Amino acid sequence: MNRIFFYDAKSRERLFKKVKMSSSFISWRALAINLKTTRSMLDNYRKGKILLSEDRFNIIISMLGKADQKSIIESIQKRPSNWGQIIGGNIAYKRNKHLFDLGREKAKKLFFDKVKYDFNINMPLSKDLCEFLGVIIGDGCTNKYKNIYQTHISGDKNLDYEYYSNRFSSICQKLFNIKPKIVIRSSGLYINFYSKRMFEILTKRFNMPAGVKCYTVKIPSEIYKAQKDMLRFVLKGMFNTDGGVGLDKRKTYKKPYLRVNYTSTSKELISQISAALTSFFIPHSVHSKDKSQIIQINGEKNVKKFLLEIGFSNPRHLNKVAYLNS
Repeated sequence: MNRIFFYDAKSRERLFKKVKMSSSFISWRALAINLKTTRSMLDNYRKGKILLSEDRFNIIISMLGKADQKSIIESIQKRPSNWGQIIGGNIAYKRNKHLFDLGREKAKKLFFDKVKYDFNINMPLSKDLCEFLGVIIGDGCTNKYKNIYQTHISGDKNLDYEYYSNRFSSICQKLFNIKPKIVIRSSGLYINFYSKRMFEILTKRFNMPAGVKCYTVKIPSEIYKAQKDMLRFVLKGMFNTDGGVGLDKRKTYKKPYLRVNYTSTSKELISQISAALTSFFIPHSVHSKDKSQIIQINGEKNVKKFLLEIGFSNPRHLNKVAYLNS
């Protein structure tokens, strides 16, 4: 198991500060229980005295929004497990094994939603289900802590609230009979589902990776390879959440130049989006920036084609392109 090395102390401090601000945070003690460690060991991780193992790092970073995940990942390096090994950590575990066992039971009470959501994970594909999957690809992640199953979504508390409280909430109630609870924090908007069924439909049926997925996420094969009519609704969910609409106001243009874009660190996902847009005859370009790749749909004519074939249902984007219909 690799260890996580931070390039500087500020990056490590930023990780734990962001975690404390996240909607998944209850207390340091509860986090220690979820990591199957002690509070004192967690303090050692926070202070940089001991390097985090990769699996514990993945649990911690999954509590953050996608933008924060990307920022943190760019500030770390993986080291072999025997690098800087601390013997005392293993001794502490052996001495306090009974506390770990007790902690696991407490964690269930702290984190597990006892409501049993009963829906068929093999439900037929639909426009709503595909848009939901697009949202998860864009703004979501999943994790499993022992018997606790979590699906986490983060967004902009100001710009995305209307979409999540109306359109997305309606989708969840139709598909899963779940009404999402939207939590607003200073750092953003958050939704948590504690449902084994939802975890399974995402990870087992659609093979979405659990934990940090920004480098590996892709459109599920069930849809990408065989369901072109449904693919457009997955793309809609993705562009609703992780896409952007901008006006380039540089003087080189006679009037503001309209662009729709999508950015990801998953090369396979960008390749899939590009191929899908081509299949819908939507002109676009692909660019690289740092560790990310960017899909751009440039100009009013091409954006109109995008709106016709795929479109948005998030008001934050719809409001920016509304003038095209006037």
